[in-house]
Amino acid sequence: MILDMNTSQELFAENARPKTVYAKFTRSANGDYVMERARVLDVANQYSRSIRQVNKRTVTRELRNAAENGQLFVA
Repeated sequence: MILDMNTSQELFAENARPKTVYAKFTRSANGDYVMERARVLDVANQYSRSIRQVNKRTVTRELRNAAENGQLFVA
């Protein structure tokens, strides 16, 4: 379970349904990637959805952990 620091809500639970994350990255001249902002699409049901801004540290930590565990795939 990963909590969003801005809202103290659960962002990525282990058994949660798939989330759509919108992240804006900038690549520096030296090859480093910096996340500018991160947003998550919340789908309540087939009629209700919203996009909310989340803490970019939380998303970065989740991506780093997934890469270390071999669970991150880029298509």
